[in-house]
Amino acid sequence: MKNESSLIFFAGITAMLLILGAAFICMPQASFSETENRYLTNFEKPSVSGFLDTSFQDKLTKGANDQFPARDVWMKLSVELQRAIGLSDVGGVYFGKDGCYFERVLDSQISESRYLNQLRYLEQFCETSNASVTFLPVPSAGAVLADKLPKNAPLYDSDKLYGRAGQRLKQVRFLDIRPQLQKERERSQLYFKTDHHWTMEGAYQAYAAWCQENQIAPKELGYFKPKKQSDAFFGTLYSKAPVFGAKPDKLTLPMNLPGAEVSIDEKKRDGLRIIYDWEKLYTKDKYGVYFGGNFGRVDIHTGNSNGKKLLIIKDSFANSFVPFLMPHYETITMLDFRYFNESVLKLAQRERFGEALVLYEMSNFAQDMNFFKLLK
Repeated sequence: MKNESSLIFFAGITAMLLILGAAFICMPQASFSETENRYLTNFEKPSVSGFLDTSFQDKLTKGANDQFPARDVWMKLSVELQRAIGLSDVGGVYFGKDGCYFERVLDSQISESRYLNQLRYLEQFCETSNASVTFLPVPSAGAVLADKLPKNAPLYDSDKLYGRAGQRLKQVRFLDIRPQLQKERERSQLYFKTDHHWTMEGAYQAYAAWCQENQIAPKELGYFKPKKQSDAFFGTLYSKAPVFGAKPDKLTLPMNLPGAEVSIDEKKRDGLRIIYDWEKLYTKDKYGVYFGGNFGRVDIHTGNSNGKKLLIIKDSFANSFVPFLMPHYETITMLDFRYFNESVLKLAQRERFGEALVLYEMSNFAQDMNFFKLLK
């Protein structure tokens, strides 16, 4: 009887595995996960070379994980279970109050020596570029909305990084916008709840501070005629830790902008007179509506004829900040060192930019492995 039970159990397990394996092979394979905002590994036909170099086994394992039936549902169940047992962070994401997600960045992830080198590069660039250089580090959402973090949740010491910048930068102007954001946070939603970026309102506050620093009269927010373009935005932090019942963010864009000729990596976009890529609103990556995403070099030639040219060294936080600057400049050139590999100094000297702005989220700047390109 015992042998028969064992045989039945073994046969049942074998049948279940065969059925599951057949389902993996026969069911349609997904190529992209909207929830995770990434491409998935598909099953491939076995080959002798794949077996020999173990690539087939590796892809089989990844394919089994990525093509698991109802993967999105299981992911949410997994995250909910981790929350139920008391975890306040999952996948590098904190679950804060009022449905806010926060990116988990620790002091151990930030090299102080690298950060000090970045500041030194800034000073040297200011000396050699013949441009007026401003450093505008964007505080992360956790630094501005600290009261919404989980209790005792560790986060990198942003005060220390801001203090170092204030001490080390002598020729570069240092623009600390934290007081402006703290003042405005009770009246406006400055950061998305499901994404690490700031909202249009947060970017506008930085624009107003920039104008004050440069003795420019800022346009009122109403001048830009903001318009809600989506109320179904789930950002990158949600993608890392999706849960049931999460509420999406609204995505609002400034619409009253000068017509512009936009070039991406020195290739003109045919017929593009605005900076928005509307097709991105129908994808998971809705923040990509700004310029269509991140590129090595983006040139914006507005209809202004005031001769003012601005160079921006940036991460993706600058994408929603730049529209507010368009009424004030004739040319704005943005460089993203993740994708740009040419000489910045030669470009600055050739184009004769009067001003240069370095705009990064603070922890991104401190961790940036490509910032040495500034002196290339």
